[in-house]
Order: sequence, then C-alpha cells, then structure tokens
Amino acid sequence: MKVSSTEIRIPARAGTVWSVLTDLESYPAWNPFIRRAEGQRREGARWRLELTLNGRSFLTVRVQVTRWEPGRRLTWRGGIPVPHLLTGSHDFRITETLDGVRLVQADTFTGLLVPGLFPWLRSRTQARFAEMNEAVRDEVARREAEAA
Repeated sequence: MKVSSTEIRIPARAGTVWSVLTDLESYPAWNPFIRRAEGQRREGARWRLELTLNGRSFLTVRVQVTRWEPGRRLTWRGGIPVPHLLTGSHDFRITETLDGVRLVQADTFTGLLVPGLFPWLRSRTQARFAEMNEAVRDEVARREAEAA
C-alpha cells in the first residue's frame, strides 16, 4: 500500500467546501484535475469520472463512492478490473480549524502493479491534487463573493 496526498487551508466553513466538492455538474467550469463527474450523491453510488494525470489528456474511470459524510469526508474506490493489479482509493477529508478548514486529498494505492508504478503515479497525482486544492479554494472564494 502506498499513499500520495496534499493539503490546503481554506478560509471558509466546512459546508461551503463540501458543497463545491459535491457539485459535480460544476466541475467542468473550475476543476483542472477532474473535468467531468457523473453519479448520484450518496454512499454506494457508482460515478463516472474524466480525469487527467498530465494536464492534457483525459482518462475515463468508473469508481464507487465508499464514504459519504457531508461536510467531513468523501471517498471513492476504483481501479483496473483485473483483481489485485491496481486499486486506488481517493479520499477528501475536511477538518474545521479556527481559521477555516483543512482540506486533505489523498490516494491510497494497492495491488501488484503498485511497486513499479507508484513513483510515476505519485508525482502526477500530487501535482493534480495541488492544482485541484487551489481550484477548490478559489471556487469557494468566488461563490462566497457572489453570495455577498
């Protein structure tokens, strides 16, 4: 098992960050990592995602939401359909702090291909996570300014 993660502090309430992360229809407008997301907003739902690891070409993946805790945590799991080759669990954790929230985005990889692929996966996922974290922060600020 190998983990790749990033975090960012966002000066907002947990519910506002959650609303941006779960507003799947708005992803094309602001999200540089996941261009499109489709599926029901609930634990157990199957989602279709279009994401990029290099910022240019996009890959369609199918995942299942394994954790849905409004305002706190969203996790999905997907991978290569052949058992035990490569599985990834993507996790968003939102923690309230005195000055807003701490958003952690992480992937946990398991499977036979992980030892050889992890250095490549880690460099790409961390770059995309960092871009998405900043985009979440900016989208939260845009929505709060619009509401004011």
